[in-house]
Amino acid sequence: MKFKMLVRREPKLSAICALAACCIAIADATMAAAQQPAAPAPVAPVSLQPYTAPDQSVSAGVPAGWNVTKGANGVIQMSGPQGEVISLGNGVFVMNGPFQPGQRANGPISMTMPYQATLAQKYAMVWQEASAQAGDPTAQVSIVSATPIALGNVAQCGIFLGKQTNAKGASNFESRFCSLPMDTNGVFKLFWMNASIPAALAAQERAIAEAVLASYKPSLASLQLILQPATPPMLPPGASGGGGMSPGEYGERKADETANCMDEGVIREEPEWRQPPYCR
Repeated sequence: MKFKMLVRREPKLSAICALAACCIAIADATMAAAQQPAAPAPVAPVSLQPYTAPDQSVSAGVPAGWNVTKGANGVIQMSGPQGEVISLGNGVFVMNGPFQPGQRANGPISMTMPYQATLAQKYAMVWQEASAQAGDPTAQVSIVSATPIALGNVAQCGIFLGKQTNAKGASNFESRFCSLPMDTNGVFKLFWMNASIPAALAAQERAIAEAVLASYKPSLASLQLILQPATPPMLPPGASGGGGMSPGEYGERKADETANCMDEGVIREEPEWRQPPYCR
C-alpha cells in the first residue's frame, strides 16, 4: 500500500485524558515480565455489535447497551451503562525533554517527557499528566503487571494491568501502550488503547473489555496516520542512488512495516514467532 504524507489534527491532551478519565499518584514501575494475575474463571462467549466509523477509517465491536462517543480518524471511544470506558487508537506527539505535570500543549506537541525514560515511566507520566489536567487530588493508580511486547525494531510496547481510584470510585484498567522512535527534531509519538471497568464489575466484564480491545480494526491508511512521525524517517547511509530507495519510497516502506507490526503485535496480540522479522 502506498503511503501518503497526511496532516492529522492530533487530539492532544483530550486523548491523554481519555486514557485516564482522571488520575494518578503512581509509584515507579519497572517494565519487566511481571507475574500475571490469576486467570479469570471461564465465561460465556462475548457478543459484540459491529460498529464502523462514519468516515470508514475504523471499526470495532460494541457491547450491548454501550454507546460510541467518538468514531473518526482511526479512533473509537465508547462508554458503558455503569461507568465503563474504552478508548481505542489514541496517538499524541511528545517532545523529548523534562517532564512536568500540568503542561500546556504547544501546537501539535501535547507534552514533554524524556525519551530515554523506560516505557513504564512514560506510561506513568501520561497518567500523571491526565491527573493534573483533571485536577483530582484523590486520584491514585497502581500497576499490577507490565508485560513487554516484542516489537523492538519499530516501537517499545507493553500491556499494563492495574487499578485506579478517583472521585468517581475505583476501577480496573488494561492498556496496550507504545512509544515510537524519536525523530531528528526530538519528537516522538505515543500510542495506546485503554479499557477501564468499575472495580465491582471487573471480574465479570474483563472478557468484554478484552474482546472490544481485540476487535479494533483501523484501515491500514488510518493506522499509518495515527503512527505517522512528525518528521519523515531519514534514509540509512548508502540506501539512495545506484538502484536504492528514494526518501519517499523509504518512508512508505517504514510506514507499512510499523503499521503491520503494531497491528499484529499490539492490536491482534499475535505471538512473536508469527510476526514479520522486521518487527523484532
